[in-house]
Amino acid sequence: MAGKNGARGVGSAIAARLGRRIVGGESCPGDPMPTEAALCADLGVSRTTVREAMKRLHGKGLVAGGPRRGTRVLPTARWNQFDTDVLAWRLGGSLDAQLADQLYEIRFCFEPRACALAALRATDAHKATIGMHMQELATAQADLARQVAADVALHLAVFEATGNPFMLSLGAAIRTALELSFRLAHSHQGLGRVEMDIHRGVCDAILAGDADAAERLMRTLLRASRATLDAAIGAAPG
Repeated sequence: MAGKNGARGVGSAIAARLGRRIVGGESCPGDPMPTEAALCADLGVSRTTVREAMKRLHGKGLVAGGPRRGTRVLPTARWNQFDTDVLAWRLGGSLDAQLADQLYEIRFCFEPRACALAALRATDAHKATIGMHMQELATAQADLARQVAADVALHLAVFEATGNPFMLSLGAAIRTALELSFRLAHSHQGLGRVEMDIHRGVCDAILAGDADAAERLMRTLLRASRATLDAAIGAAPG
C-alpha cells in the first residue's frame, strides 16, 4: 500500500510539473505531448508514474488522447478552470490584472446573490459561525495569516449558509484564488477601516435577515476590495 501511495504522490508531482507547463503556455493547445518514453527519460520516472500523471491531466481537461493515438493539449475552453490544481497552476503564486478581472467577474456574478440567500436561509448555527469569523477578522489586524484565514472562512461560511450545494462548491472552487487575492491585498495595506466596516455591514445584514442590504453591501465590498487589489498588483482600476 505504501508503494502505491508513493507512486501516486510522484505521479501527482509529475502532473503538477506538466500541468504548469501547459497552463503557462510552454505547451500550446493542439501541441502533442511527449511520448511516454520521452517523458520517462526527461523526468527520470517510470512509465507507471507517467501514466498516473497523464491520467490526472486527462481528468482536469488539459489533455486528450492516449498512448496509441498520441496525447495532445486541449484548448483552454476544455480545461476545468474550477479545478483547484489548475487554478493554482494558473496563479503560480501571483495574480495579474487579467486573472483579477476573471476572478472578480465570477465573484460579482454569485457572491452578492449568495449573501441575499444567506440572509433568507441562514440557521442559528450558520449565523453563529458567520459572527465568529467576523469577530476573528476584526481582531486579527496585526496578523496577516490570521486575517486572511478569517476572511476566507467568513466568505465560505456565507456560501454554506445559502443552503445551496452549488454555491458551496463554487466557493470551494475559488478558495485558492480568494486566499491569494486576500493575501496580496492585505499585505499591501491590511484590511482598512472602510472595508472592515463593509464586512461588518454585510454580516449584520445577513444576521438580521435583510437580503436586499446584504446583496447591496456585498457589491460595495467587492468594488472596494478590487480597488485595494489593483493597488497591490499595480493594475489600472478594473
